[in-house]
Amino acid sequence: MSDVSQNVRQRIGKANRHQRDAIDSILEGWQGERGDFIFPIVEGPPGTGKTTVGVLSASEYVLENEKPQIAYLTYTNYAAEKAREDFINLGFNAEDVIRLTSDSQERDWRSGIIGCGPSLEGLTENDKRLLRKVPILISTLHSSGRIFKAHKQPLIIIDEFSQVSPALYFSTLSKVRRTTEYNPSGYVLLGDPNQLPVITSQPLLRPNVGVFVFARKSYQPHQLIAQYRMHQDICEVVNALRAALNTYPLETDGSVKNRTLGDIGYMWNPDNCPADFREILNPQNPSVIINTDKLPGWEEIGFGNSTYYPAEAMLAARLATILSQSYTHKSGNSLLPTVLSPYSAQIGNIQSRLRNRQLQNQCTTIYKAQGREYPSVIISFTRKNPNGWIGFLKEPELRAQTYVACSRAMAKLIMLFSFSTFLGYGYRDFEYLWDRCRDTALVIDADPDWGGKSD
Repeated sequence: MSDVSQNVRQRIGKANRHQRDAIDSILEGWQGERGDFIFPIVEGPPGTGKTTVGVLSASEYVLENEKPQIAYLTYTNYAAEKAREDFINLGFNAEDVIRLTSDSQERDWRSGIIGCGPSLEGLTENDKRLLRKVPILISTLHSSGRIFKAHKQPLIIIDEFSQVSPALYFSTLSKVRRTTEYNPSGYVLLGDPNQLPVITSQPLLRPNVGVFVFARKSYQPHQLIAQYRMHQDICEVVNALRAALNTYPLETDGSVKNRTLGDIGYMWNPDNCPADFREILNPQNPSVIINTDKLPGWEEIGFGNSTYYPAEAMLAARLATILSQSYTHKSGNSLLPTVLSPYSAQIGNIQSRLRNRQLQNQCTTIYKAQGREYPSVIISFTRKNPNGWIGFLKEPELRAQTYVACSRAMAKLIMLFSFSTFLGYGYRDFEYLWDRCRDTALVIDADPDWGGKSD
């Protein structure tokens, strides 16, 4: 593993101080220099390299130990596959990084994906023997029992703990006790406690395991400060929301400080953009706030009691279409902006106004977008009414909808909301966003005609 060793050491050497401190703590294991119990929790806000810390720590652990065992657990399949790709990019062979799934049809050692039952049903004895020798096993927490049937003393790394409830966490620990012969080598939690709650319909299960731990014992997590995702103007929006959540601000690394769509390979053709939208879509305006007060009509209630606002849906669809027409990647593909909303009815309304199937597929709720990043994001906050009522967006547990949505964008963020509805009623998130970002963001009043038929 000489190439892996060189790649890992180089990457750790390039890590910032906060990332290296977190990696060192993870590698110390159960006991620190004074013999204290060590339970590393790495608090990583959007774009700060949580998964990078987890993958590099696991990789260094593999290099340092004779018979290493890593159980890398995530909440979603997307995150599990992303972690596996990161290990492969460091030079690990696919046979050394196996992702376990519940699909028995997936069984390919060369691609690094093995499907089996909860107790490794469906695998041959030779398959099981090979699996026990694999240093890094990856799965979702729901499928973690498979790992503990193969690994008896793993270092357990739980990524994206912001989506893990205490119930799921302790269920995972119970699987360890039931299936392993020895104690694990350690536990590590990686995530952002300020993101969306786990189960919104059951208040007792809303806190993630990080919040659960912090509430019961004074504990200072390793805090990742520098973000490597967003243009500094977009980070200013996120920092305004973090201030509203009473947490520390992020610093923008120089590598992304002035990142535009052009810097990530997209060429802008203003001739393909109607004149009244050129300032909004100009790559030199990474952060845009559009006041939708002048759009016609009010919000409505749709299927499932979900809210939608037709005029704002039309504007969101039109912006997405024009963005796609105006930006072309150097590979030849058009830009596919992501459209987010807190309300599923609004997403459905936006999709119905888009002719392009690919653009339709880029529309999703904020909740489903958690854990991902996109070159360009349009957010339709949807609510517009004469009473200043914003529904669940003001609830303490669900305020993070705004925080999560804004932090998905890399180079272009367009926010649509009614000033008369969201401002002036004490909604702290939007008041902070407006007060702190009106000088760095481009602020536009929507033309009433923009709420007409989408392009």
